Parts: sequence; structure tokens; C-alpha cells
Amino acid sequence: MVFAEQWVASGLAALGVAMMPLWAALFAGLWGQWPNRREWGGIALGLVGVLLLNLNADLHGNVWGAIFLLGAPMCWALGSVWSHRLTLPPGPMSSAAEMVVGGAVLLGIAGLVGEHLPATLPGIRPLGALIYLVVFGSIIAFSAYGYLLRHARPTVATSYAYANPVVAVALGAALAGEAVTPLTLLAMAVILVAVALVTLKPAAVKQATQD
Repeated sequence: MVFAEQWVASGLAALGVAMMPLWAALFAGLWGQWPNRREWGGIALGLVGVLLLNLNADLHGNVWGAIFLLGAPMCWALGSVWSHRLTLPPGPMSSAAEMVVGGAVLLGIAGLVGEHLPATLPGIRPLGALIYLVVFGSIIAFSAYGYLLRHARPTVATSYAYANPVVAVALGAALAGEAVTPLTLLAMAVILVAVALVTLKPAAVKQATQD
């Protein structure tokens, strides 16, 4: 996805990531674990919400960007569903092994195409951002995702792809003063309803409807 974003707009990248729960549902179906009608409805509604959220965004891109944009969520979804049927290292070591292998592969590719580390040390802000991503974006987030994959249905574990844009919009408004339009609020409401449909148990959905 990072590779694809060199050629595609961030709005298009967000739509590509939002396809991941749909791919996960299809791959889970190949192993006989098809989503129920409520989960299908949540997946469809989540896609609509993300589309509304990026309705005014620049959706330009090129062929190579589109290819990697489609391949990234497909591979992530397949790996997420397949992990249920693989013998993985216990606890955080599972996430650590994934990141070590992934980092080694990317480091090898970077070396082959002539990329190199900067000659000077990064400043305080880039270093702080890197530390934040290591701690919260990798150690905590990957461990939480691995736990979900082991204890929840694939549609529930991958529903974070819908919640991410809502969190990003909220942080943008709170920390960067970004404008929140009525369309943005509508999109966020649609996404939150979609996540509720996917994650809540049927009994909870029925009770909420009655209330």
C-alpha cells in the first residue's frame, strides 16, 4: 500500500483499504465461513460510508498504482483468514515474526532498486513519529489485531478498515483544525452503523432495533 501511494491519491488509497473486509469475507467463504446477511449488510454499508467520506477527494491514479492498490488488501485479507489455519508462534511473537519477515523482504527490495538510508540522522519530529509507529502502530496495534484474528470472526477482525477513517477525521479536526462538513458527519455515522452491524451479536442488534 505504501508503494501504491506513490502514484495514487490518498482518497483512492482509503477506498482500496476499505475493500479489505470484503476480500476477507470472500476468502473466509472459501473455507466455508461465509458471513451472514447482517455482516454482508455491514460490509456494504461500510463501503458506502468510506465512499461518502472521500466523495470530494482527488481519486486520480495510474495503472501500476491501481494494481498494487488492489493487491495489497487482497493479500492482507488472505493472510488474515489463512492465519486461522496455520500454526503460528504464540503471543506477541506471531506479530513480531510477521514484521521481521516483512521488514527483511522490503529491505531486500529497497537494496535491489538502489534505495539507501539517509546519511544524516532524522530530526526530533520524524524520530518521534517513527517511535510512535513502532510502539503504537506496530507493537500494540499488531498484537491487538493478532488477538482478534485468533478470537473473532474475520469480518469482525477486519472491520477496523472502516473505523480508521473515522479516527483519522476526528484527529484531523482535533489536532490540525481540519474542517468537518455535514457530508463528513453523515459518512462517519454510516461507517459507525456499519461497524456496529458487523461486530454486534445478532441478539444485541435485535435489542437495539427494538429500543
